[in-house]
Amino acid sequence: MANETLFTPSSDRVYLLPKNPAAVFVCWTWSRSMEETFEARTYEPEIIVKISAVDDKALTSEVSAQWNAGKLYMKPPVEGRTYTAAVYVRKKDGTQEKILESNVAATPISAPRQILSAGYSSSEFFRKDPV
Repeated sequence: MANETLFTPSSDRVYLLPKNPAAVFVCWTWSRSMEETFEARTYEPEIIVKISAVDDKALTSEVSAQWNAGKLYMKPPVEGRTYTAAVYVRKKDGTQEKILESNVAATPISAPRQILSAGYSSSEFFRKDPV
């Protein structure tokens, strides 16, 4: 029998990863104590994931998801900007509390600029079928 190790995260984390110019991938993990908090219904079962631009802190996108979904895709409103994601929980009294904040990630641009840019990426590239 193979020696299998059950992965149990020791801390709560959220990650923001650019997928292509039109989408970012947000994923999160919960520690066992936070899972127990959700299971005890201390918080509402849906979390709110918000993306904000780093330079001006303006909220740009917001999506609700089940706390245990673990991942989702979001559309950043402007290509070529730097964003961060935050996870909020809703308490029973209706107030929101920020519990996680992600790394900072820059989204690529879908059209080349006048000067060649290392940040150039075409969304068509990501949609091509493998050869």
